[in-house]
Formats: sequence, C-alpha cells, structure tokens
Amino acid sequence: MKYLTIVFIGVLLLLSRVAVPQELLKTLDINSTHNLIGIQLNPYLDEEFFHGLVMNTVYAIRYGYKIAETITIGAEFTGYFPYFFSLSNPVNYYNYNFGIFTRYSLWNKKRIQGFLELSTYYSYRFQEASQYTSEIKENKFGIYLAPGISFFSKNKKFSVDLYYKFSNLSFVNGKKFVLSYKVNYNF
Repeated sequence: MKYLTIVFIGVLLLLSRVAVPQELLKTLDINSTHNLIGIQLNPYLDEEFFHGLVMNTVYAIRYGYKIAETITIGAEFTGYFPYFFSLSNPVNYYNYNFGIFTRYSLWNKKRIQGFLELSTYYSYRFQEASQYTSEIKENKFGIYLAPGISFFSKNKKFSVDLYYKFSNLSFVNGKKFVLSYKVNYNF
C-alpha cells in the first residue's frame, strides 16, 4: 500500500506541472513543449495468455525533460503483475523498477523520429512460496538500451514510442530483450 501511495504522490507532482498557466511558463522562459509524460498499461500477449492461464499486465509511467534539442532526461517507474484466469492455486508475483533514462532523438523536427534510449534502474522482484518453490525476493540493478521510433500527432501533443529493449536483467517475457511501446503526452 505504501508503494501505491508513493506512486500516487509522484503522479500528482508530475501532473501539477501541466496545471501551470501557459502565460506563467512564458514569463519564466520555459518552453512547454520540452516535457513529456509517458504512460503504458497493457497485457503481455504470450502463450500463457492465449491458453487462458495468466495475463501479465505491464505498466509504466515516466517524466522527461528536454535539456537540449535532441537530448531528453527523466525518471521512470515500471513493472508488471499477473492476473490469473482460472488457476485454483496461483503463485502470486510482481516486479517493479525505478530508474532514470537519457534519450537521444534523431530528426527531431519531424512527425516520425528515431531515438536511442539508455536507462539505469533498480529492480525488485517478489514471488510467494508455493509447494514447489520457496519465496523469492530479488533486488538488482539493471541497465537497458533501446533503439526505437516515435510517431507524433499533427500538433505534436501526443506520441507513440515503438522500441526494442535490450537489458542485463530479464523482462516480463523471461528474456533480456523485448519489443515494447508507450503512449506519451508532450506539454
């Protein structure tokens, strides 16, 4: 519960930036198009999902600030948790990550932009004990590299990132690479 409270407070702080009047931003000489909030909430579609066993729900929220025309830095909170369809005795588990990222954008004046992203993060994984396994609690530091493409709306307020992540830690698919996407609001 305390983690949800921390996430909720963090989201409120990030969203409060959106509520600042544009005239005040101009007075402070802040370009309002240099910030982004990214959100991801989707099921991971794998064999277990299609067999009706479990759906791993991937989530992410991030905030980024453009420090130069092509470079964005920011913070990110990500993870996944299961939803069991019909198992009578499921083993509950979850994973969450806190990290910082740096993104280098290509063709930044276009509606389709390439990018390369680098992130370091802290990862916590928990799996409860079952009749076959003992309880697992893992704390690790990870890094990922992600080349990708961003597709922007006509007014550049919304974008969708499609990227391929490579990491030293495993993702929800149990591998150290995954194809992913994220929806962003740019303000």
